[in-house]
Amino acid sequence: MKAKVKFQIIRANESHRKEINRLLQATRISSHRIQGPIRNFWMAKVGDRFVGCAGMDFISKEVGVLTHLAVEKEYRHNGIGAALVAKRFAYAKQRGVKVMTLITMYYRFNFYKRRGFRTIPRPNLPVDIRAYAQFTAQEYMKCAVMINESVQDTAMPEPTHPKK
Repeated sequence: MKAKVKFQIIRANESHRKEINRLLQATRISSHRIQGPIRNFWMAKVGDRFVGCAGMDFISKEVGVLTHLAVEKEYRHNGIGAALVAKRFAYAKQRGVKVMTLITMYYRFNFYKRRGFRTIPRPNLPVDIRAYAQFTAQEYMKCAVMINESVQDTAMPEPTHPKK
């Protein structure tokens, strides 16, 4: 049985840009480098090594977008991704966000469904959300769009670990 990995979630800053870009490219989440200031990003750290990251963007005061969830392959299934999502949700709730959206590959549906999301066709998104770059970019057209319209009422589940 694999031992549980101890990790820490920290708020990212400009000094983490290189690690964020490394993680996004290594996990094939994005081939693009993060442009602009590093804000609303969180990092997962095991010892001195950064093994995961997750971002968030805001379309308005009430609408947020979860972006760039990346965890290195050898550290997956340790609750790191779940902890990064929970941290972003807590921050969004604190800011008064009511609706969260994201894009994901189809094999990640259940992970996000357990966190209150449902799939939604792009044309059914509210107009102000539909225009967000991630939902219109050609490179993401194979990804599913998901939405959670009751962020303030959503409780994050405890991280689950695969049964051995």
